[in-house]
Amino acid sequence: MSSRKPTAIQRLRHSLIAEWRGVADGPILDHAVLSVADMVPKIMTQYGLGERLQMEEIAAAWREVVGDFIARQTSPDSISRNVLIVRVLQPTIHHAMMMEKGTIMRKLTEKLGKKAVKDIRFKHG
Repeated sequence: MSSRKPTAIQRLRHSLIAEWRGVADGPILDHAVLSVADMVPKIMTQYGLGERLQMEEIAAAWREVVGDFIARQTSPDSISRNVLIVRVLQPTIHHAMMMEKGTIMRKLTEKLGKKAVKDIRFKHG
């Protein structure tokens, strides 16, 4: 808990807001001061932003991992429990991706780390 005292302007602003809201005028700085570094992990967990951030990293690395031709025919769609879902346009590309799954996994692991993607599933669409 912070021991700092409110300034005159803070007291005036607080009393005006309290009056406008119709609530009792109470202490201004009665809450602990939190840094942004303390709040960000909680917010990311609360709103499920960790998977979105992870998906952005995968999407950025995808073209480099699979090459231009395959990247135009495929799209990383989502990730859940470290299983990457990839949309594939054509059955022939789906078959080729299944044959190269091990190589793709190895390259993704090198690029993103061991815990990023544990498995890949390919879907038509």
